[in-house]
Amino acid sequence: MINVAILGLGNVGRAFIDYARRQEVKIDVRGVADSTGGLLARDPRVIERAVAYKESGRSIKEFAPNEVIGSARFISEIPRAGVSALIESLPTNLADGQPALDLICSALRQGTSVVTVDKGPLVHGYETLMEAMNRGGSRLGYSGTTGVSPPDDLSGDRVLEIRGILNGTTNYILTEIQERAVSFDQALATAQAEGIAEPDPSLDIEGWDTASKILILAKALMGADSSLADVSRIGIGPETESLIEAARARAARVKLVGRARIWKGRIRVSVAPKIITADSPFYSVSGTSKAAVFRTEAKGEAISLARSGRDAISQIIIDDLLKALEFN
Repeated sequence: MINVAILGLGNVGRAFIDYARRQEVKIDVRGVADSTGGLLARDPRVIERAVAYKESGRSIKEFAPNEVIGSARFISEIPRAGVSALIESLPTNLADGQPALDLICSALRQGTSVVTVDKGPLVHGYETLMEAMNRGGSRLGYSGTTGVSPPDDLSGDRVLEIRGILNGTTNYILTEIQERAVSFDQALATAQAEGIAEPDPSLDIEGWDTASKILILAKALMGADSSLADVSRIGIGPETESLIEAARARAARVKLVGRARIWKGRIRVSVAPKIITADSPFYSVSGTSKAAVFRTEAKGEAISLARSGRDAISQIIIDDLLKALEFN
């Protein structure tokens, strides 16, 4: 049995709880928290009622006004509640990574391992998080922040370049334009109607999500010291249709690609729509699927693929949880 607490009860947090109930791995949720505060309880029925209350559109504070505690105290009391790990899925704040960055650091420093799907803390505080983890003797799993997980056999090898289709929403939109011959606006509307794109899709189509993911990979695997402001970023929009027409004339396709490479002695990180020819491993990556190529000094190129969707991200959380707690 793995006892966890969940910080962030939005779509991802609630989807994880539902997914975990259907898995062979026994996961017991002992605590839940949203922006109004947290609730720790050893009785799973209390947590189930709190989650159902949250799903009805109300808050954890409204569910148990006399028992809910603030986020900082919620973190500090996790060990006494018998919790093995914290799952953090607060809304991403790309401005400074807060408040999640400080909360994750507090958990790691006290020895509580953390699994996060929140890009903000890794973008703005990767080094700080690693220091907190080492101080507390804990583990931090963050595969859910990068879109595609690096292959396991990269350990010990120098990574020279990373290229990836890391955002399922933009890949879906580009696939719709190129396979159904519709406009960008029509493809975006379809993605929103299908629940793939958010009502405000700017983080995806302006390239911020891809920029964050490739930056985290560059920090983790290449030692990049870049900030999000350093990432050269071009998203997609109606203007991308002319690039698609040029690609179509060459029997090629357009994909939004994040890239980290060594250039003039520095690690350069960028995002831009690229023309992809039929000999590229990215050529057949369609819909909301994602893929990345990792080029290393000793082993050459390794390819990693990933799916999008709530079940997919929930499984990534479980995989990271098992690694963090060293379960086989």
